[in-house]
Amino acid sequence: MSQEDFGAAFKGSPIKRAKLRGVKRNAAVVVGNVGTRSDVDVLTPAVDAPDAMVREHVLWALAQVISRREDMDD
Repeated sequence: MSQEDFGAAFKGSPIKRAKLRGVKRNAAVVVGNVGTRSDVDVLTPAVDAPDAMVREHVLWALAQVISRREDMDD
């Protein structure tokens, strides 16, 4: 979602206070905590996110999902 799309979609909504980068970070944290192997494909493109904070949380989330997947394979 672009910044413009975010602004239009959430105009007048309290979610705008979190800003787009905060929403992306929070989404990565949710996926890291409860995601499944199908979420790896969703997270992977965000590894190249221009925002360092988002990128860091996406990498953490991927590590969590992959770790859980390996635990399940044992």
